[in-house]
Amino acid sequence: MLFIGQATSPARLSPNSRVYDLWLVERRLQLVVSPTLIAEYLEVLGRMGADFKRIARLQARLMKSPTVTRINLGKRFLVSRDPDDDMLLATAHTGRARYLVTNDRDLLEISLKERRRFRFEIVRPAELLKLLEL
Repeated sequence: MLFIGQATSPARLSPNSRVYDLWLVERRLQLVVSPTLIAEYLEVLGRMGADFKRIARLQARLMKSPTVTRINLGKRFLVSRDPDDDMLLATAHTGRARYLVTNDRDLLEISLKERRRFRFEIVRPAELLKLLEL
């Protein structure tokens, strides 16, 4: 699972950009999304000033790409300090993601006890690259 930060990182060689490219360009990662998450991605891009064509291209990729698994939300976890993040946890869980990739402190600071309930790891982009030996 990836977050919109990867798509908007100004540093093309940053771990964020590298993970995004592994999904979009190299097609080596599978992105898991829910309708709610897609709407959030598109809304954030719009707020950041992305033009309509860029938003439309991303929406088309999220809806049609074979490297995107689209799911309907299932079980909700109520563990993050930020209630909006619980949707991300539910998306990763329902989509059977191996990793939830983020720089979000609220997600990264979920206690180890709570994390044991998940079937996925919560990692920073740089950590994912190390795990994948890239």
